[in-house]
Amino acid sequence: MLMTYTSPELPAAAEGAEPINLPVGCRHLEPDRKSAEERESTFELQFSHCRRLLLFIARRILNSVPEAEEAVKNCHLTASCNPPEFSMEGAFKSWLVRILIDEATLLLRKRQSDPIASSTHLPTGR
Repeated sequence: MLMTYTSPELPAAAEGAEPINLPVGCRHLEPDRKSAEERESTFELQFSHCRRLLLFIARRILNSVPEAEEAVKNCHLTASCNPPEFSMEGAFKSWLVRILIDEATLLLRKRQSDPIASSTHLPTGR
């Protein structure tokens, strides 16, 4: 079933333009009109909800609290450069976890290639 939907947020520049026809229940397909500030605050809120999980995962991979915090910080920087608009929280978490795993892997490779850093690395307790 198609329902004619005309957004009040769309500019009225095109007189006589055809309205957008979206299936019922699919208004989320309409282009996002959030301001940059709204997107940033939404991203920061979503990231803060995932931070504890990200720290746990990074600590398990790296076995070091300082390196785990660095990996989460790098994950935040990478993700904040181009935050996507996810409508589902699970997709956002999965995306962040994938970035975190990549960042943690980079730190592990860096640790293994640097003999001084690897000899001074002391794992922390679990």
